[in-house]
Amino acid sequence: MRRWSSLATVTIGAVVLAATAGCAGADPAASASCAPPELSWSQQAAAPGEVVTLQGTAMVVGCDDTDSGEPMQPMRITAAQVFVDGEALPAPEVADEVVATDSGDLQMQVAVPDDVPDGAVVTVEITGSEGAVVRSDELAVASDDA
Repeated sequence: MRRWSSLATVTIGAVVLAATAGCAGADPAASASCAPPELSWSQQAAAPGEVVTLQGTAMVVGCDDTDSGEPMQPMRITAAQVFVDGEALPAPEVADEVVATDSGDLQMQVAVPDDVPDGAVVTVEITGSEGAVVRSDELAVASDDA
């Protein structure tokens, strides 16, 4: 089992973004087509120690794309987990009131651990207060020298 001596730093905070997400549209014929929550990196690769933005969209609980009256609430984040090549690092602490925007947008800053080797893959998994778990896409680790 590999051990990385440094922890990934995750700073999680809600950021108001211009785009709206979470519901597929107001078309009554849309029939339950709400988009699932998604986490994606702002770039495809990062060097060890680099801070990278992780963006969440559709981070909501509930969906009202058919005007059924189901309430749509921003997801409240209660836990985060960083993985390197599938191996969980010690979980970072998450602030008490981390909530997505009303439109379901969320932005997080993640520092790639300094001692992660070139070629490794980093993912992040967050958990909402209702138990929903959302996993990011992969971030490749490549030093500036590689």
